[in-house]
Amino acid sequence: MGDESDGGGSGAPRAGLPSVLLIEDDVTSASRLGQLLAEDGYVVEWLRDGRAALARISEGAKPDVILMDYKLPHEDGFALARKARARWASVPIVFVTSYPEVVSREPVMDPPATLLSKPVAYDELVAAMGALVVRR
Repeated sequence: MGDESDGGGSGAPRAGLPSVLLIEDDVTSASRLGQLLAEDGYVVEWLRDGRAALARISEGAKPDVILMDYKLPHEDGFALARKARARWASVPIVFVTSYPEVVSREPVMDPPATLLSKPVAYDELVAAMGALVVRR
């Protein structure tokens, strides 16, 4: 898993493997989660803040799923999710957050974003992501 917090890197997925755009400012959480996802066959591109994520959403290839925190430096996750959906209407989005009550008050997206509360069980996260990637 590469740290793409400066907005660089190709973000190009390896052939046949599902790609995850991970937007998380907690280095420890992101590193561990990225490692686990990579071991389970995902190509993970990690961004640490909203500014880098906005640049990636504006210029990069569509990921198979976006996995993000809600509370991020330089931009909130829901604003990023709206911008991602404006560019890629059907991209699956999974919020993993300590603020589920705040995210749940936001307008419903179409298709809806998945909301998981921290701390999340890894099996629950992978099941949610797997269902979203398969549905596409």
